[in-house]
Amino acid sequence: MTKYTPYWWEGQPRFENNNELPQSVDVVIVGAGYTGLSAALTLANNGKKVIVLDAEDIGFGASTRNGGMLGSGHKVSNDHAQQKYGSEIASNLHKEANASLAYTTNLIKENQIDCDLQICGRLRTSWLPQNQTDMSNNLNKLKVIEDFNSQMVNSDVLKRSIKTDLYFGGQYYEDHGAVQPRKFHYGLLKLAINAGAMVFGNKPAIKVIKKSNSNSNSNDSLFTVHTPDSSIECRDVLMATNGYTRSKLSKYLSRRVLPVPSFIITTIDLGKDRVKLLLPGGHCMVETRKRYCYYRATPCGKRIMLGTRAAMHAMSAEDALPTLKKMLSEIFPSLEGVGISHCWTGFTGFSFSQLPNLSSNNGIYSALGYCGNGVAMAPYLGHKAALKILNPGQRVSVFEQTPLETRPYYYGKPWFLPIASAYFRGFDLFDYYRRMKSLKKSNFD
Repeated sequence: MTKYTPYWWEGQPRFENNNELPQSVDVVIVGAGYTGLSAALTLANNGKKVIVLDAEDIGFGASTRNGGMLGSGHKVSNDHAQQKYGSEIASNLHKEANASLAYTTNLIKENQIDCDLQICGRLRTSWLPQNQTDMSNNLNKLKVIEDFNSQMVNSDVLKRSIKTDLYFGGQYYEDHGAVQPRKFHYGLLKLAINAGAMVFGNKPAIKVIKKSNSNSNSNDSLFTVHTPDSSIECRDVLMATNGYTRSKLSKYLSRRVLPVPSFIITTIDLGKDRVKLLLPGGHCMVETRKRYCYYRATPCGKRIMLGTRAAMHAMSAEDALPTLKKMLSEIFPSLEGVGISHCWTGFTGFSFSQLPNLSSNNGIYSALGYCGNGVAMAPYLGHKAALKILNPGQRVSVFEQTPLETRPYYYGKPWFLPIASAYFRGFDLFDYYRRMKSLKKSNFD
């Protein structure tokens, strides 16, 4: 029978803090995911009194619900970034994407976080021949800015890594890897607490009030953060809520972050030999199609995990399950009808620019907008947010230069996502037609 909770939660400890909230701290962080805990770790290591508040159980959100793929990058091509932001910012976007992977990988290794880290590489597979051309052109431009371990592979080479005929090739990222996301989150939580940070679950911040007589040049408290049963005075506030940002707390941020669901399944135990036959390269896999799939072997090597956007609007995991099973069997026909042990969903946070953002509004800092690439970027940007709080006059990241945009008629409830979902389904159908034409032409030639 399928469980509708994350596979990663099985056998993992829960965290509880029954202590009383302090009345005053230096920094209040809202959100106890990768971003918030990483920021808390850096701030506590620099002598700040820090508290992290989360509306749910610690580890409830996307930090323990994701696919555990550890990689660099963002969703914006170099050409688009240059056109919109200029060549200098475009170059720095690429460099910081690489830096985020290095930072988080080193964080895990140096602190010996037990999270099943594997530097297994990632393949981004081409759904269309044109995808192969576009990725190759973008890769060549990025390597001029800063070289990194990535290269294009053709369909023949790709088949050494995955047992499917579905793709036209791909781009291989040698330094990318994978983690068990719940274990990574728990390890980061322990690091932050051991450094002196205080972390509280089921303590939602419901209101942040800026004091009218506050002076940013003094050491006095500037804000009062209210929970349902208490209040905390602090000098700085960091919003680290990403896909779980709610308008009741921040209308400003909720107009600028889209909560987009992702849906994931894991198979029953298939045995290591069968998984190795299907994924002989042992890499993480991501597609180029609009409603793309991402998949990998679980750390034990006995199951396959697959995620996709079964819909861009909220839907139950039960309703999404048939779509995920269909996409799994499309990639691996031999897995049609195979048992599914777990199916779950969680929310990613998308910015309208498709880029992460570090900024402040009315003195309140925020770090969010990872667009589904948060396993490496969220700890990195949480660290950068902490550095910004410690050094408010300094620019610490290029993601301060990517404005957090909004759109007319969007007030925190993404009413247009069902329309967008239908649009992307239509786009995928059109791409499927183009794909069939390419395959017929290839067979004819």
